[in-house]
Amino acid sequence: MKKIISIVAIGYQLLAISFLAQAQYVRPSEQNTSTAYSSPSQLPSNGFADKLSIGGSFGLQFGDYTFIDLEPVLSYHLNNSFMIGVGPVYQYESIAAVVYGYSVTASTYGGRVVAMYFLPDELSKIFIMGEYDVLNLPEPSLYTYQIDRGYITLPMLGIGYKEKVSDKVFFYIYGLWNFNNSPYNPFTNPIINAGVDVGLWH
Repeated sequence: MKKIISIVAIGYQLLAISFLAQAQYVRPSEQNTSTAYSSPSQLPSNGFADKLSIGGSFGLQFGDYTFIDLEPVLSYHLNNSFMIGVGPVYQYESIAAVVYGYSVTASTYGGRVVAMYFLPDELSKIFIMGEYDVLNLPEPSLYTYQIDRGYITLPMLGIGYKEKVSDKVFFYIYGLWNFNNSPYNPFTNPIINAGVDVGLWH
């Protein structure tokens, strides 16, 4: 049942508008006319906060099928090409079986680490992305027919594309491949997502 719920949830996530702070942003002083980013050696000596971006993915759906997804991420940009981010993960799913008069609910929570590397020069709108999730989720027992809870780790790797919206905001889309083949894996391959990134610099 968890697998069925998760597949439906992923299908919804592909359509939901998400805000995931994971894409590279560019300060106006770092831009040039030939590439999206200047070289790392041209970075100004700004404070710690000037290298941060924040946001988060979210999804909402209500009705016979209810889905709530909250995944805020705080990212740190090491230079113009590489960034890392961390954040919590929480998902709530509920399916109302009207015919049988009961509902099935499940909550998944944990954390994740993400990293992005942006290609140089004319390919700077393309990035390679890695993500590692540690999630606590329901695990139906095959012997007792009860729902236990357990941890699962999800190593993922993929590629994406980003486009500038304003000086501080970028839109991006990416695809990931999940390398965990566990039957309790909540995701199906490929994982497609889209969102925006907002820089905290002034």
